[in-house]
Amino acid sequence: MASSNILKKDALTALRGITRELRYIRPKTSPRNMLAFQYLMEQYRENQVTQEQVCRAHNDMLHKAQTYHCLLRSTREYEALQAEYGRGERTVEESARLVGLELPKPPPAGE
Repeated sequence: MASSNILKKDALTALRGITRELRYIRPKTSPRNMLAFQYLMEQYRENQVTQEQVCRAHNDMLHKAQTYHCLLRSTREYEALQAEYGRGERTVEESARLVGLELPKPPPAGE
């Protein structure tokens, strides 16, 4: 029975995390109106664990939910990093300026 409570707590934590990530994806839309959220809730209801039933499928679904939450969070963080740092290669001059150095000036063409 104690393991059942732990599974419920873990499942609820995973559900909250996925819902939070769905809100990041579409901040102006309620998660209840998203097909992904509706499918997720349907799956959670189908795989609820009762006191009489502790099955392997629930553990599998919990693992899938945790993995999906990790995927959504990692994708969001990756896109944020790409937006900040992913503009491509820098020139030598830009790289030198970034660390506080200046390149030597080329000599005049007439010399």
